[in-house]
Amino acid sequence: MPRGIPKTGKRNPGGGRSKKYGADTVQKWIPVPIAGKLDDLYAFLIELDIEIGTWEATCEAKKTSPRYEQARKLTASIRERIDGLGIDIKGIYASSEEE
Repeated sequence: MPRGIPKTGKRNPGGGRSKKYGADTVQKWIPVPIAGKLDDLYAFLIELDIEIGTWEATCEAKKTSPRYEQARKLTASIRERIDGLGIDIKGIYASSEEE
């Protein structure tokens, strides 16, 4: 048996070639009806984020008005769900502006 190869036939942790790309990628199966509309979904997320930002600014400007209390709750709920997706919408802005 050549020297340098462990008897088990496996490399030590950290051995081998370093990663070529910085971020880990994961392959996911997307249903066919959704796969063709991913660009539209990203555009919708961008528009929704802008709209929520506008409403957040309006609610912040009218803090004393009780009429905007439900809008504050709604924007907070939607913002929480968008953030829960784990998608960097600011990164989508940058990539869509480059095209």
